[in-house]
Amino acid sequence: MINNEYREAIVEVLDILQHSEKNIIEKIPKKLIEFWEKNKSDTYNPDLDHSKSIDEMNLKNKTKSIITMIYLNYLCEGIEKQKIKLILKNNESQYQKSIKRKIVIL
Repeated sequence: MINNEYREAIVEVLDILQHSEKNIIEKIPKKLIEFWEKNKSDTYNPDLDHSKSIDEMNLKNKTKSIITMIYLNYLCEGIEKQKIKLILKNNESQYQKSIKRKIVIL
């Protein structure tokens, strides 16, 4: 079951995609977009300022995660993709270390 946080993030992602270039949208599998359309929140209305960059928008963390997944899996290639994977791996490692430290403290 998809939680409300994810449903709202889907709405933000779809809103961003509606304001994206057609060649970007064409790279994302139609089945994935259909899944998002079926599972988006029916009540959440994001107030996104599309004159700003994605970094400047006040997006939900889950939205940022989905956008990262889209970019990594469908839009970037080669060395850039390797760099992003390394950053994500390092971030996960740091996160796991911080959790372990918290557990030791408890």
